[in-house]
Amino acid sequence: MHEMGIAQNILEIALEAAKREGATKISRIDLVAGELRGLVPMQMTFCFGIVAQNTIASSAYLNIEETPVTAHCDDCSADFKVEEYKYLCPKCSSAKVQVTGGSELRVKDIEIE
Repeated sequence: MHEMGIAQNILEIALEAAKREGATKISRIDLVAGELRGLVPMQMTFCFGIVAQNTIASSAYLNIEETPVTAHCDDCSADFKVEEYKYLCPKCSSAKVQVTGGSELRVKDIEIE
């Protein structure tokens, strides 16, 4: 379960940001996670709840925005969403594609009080 380590990192980022701003409470954290990361939202939320215990983020809502896998075709320059992990261009059927999205993992926003 790699979610526990990720949850710990998210908490550290949020706590550091809250400290810089002089906050006493973290109420929401918005996370952007690409489909290729393989995060399970329920597990992520559960793990975050565990690591956030006894911190100013203990009651924070973790909002996870999943982004799809996207690619660019080197042959016809089409940009497309990868469906069912089929890395073939839907326009020209080329396998010469570059993944352009879906592996990101970042804290997008932190709501503090």
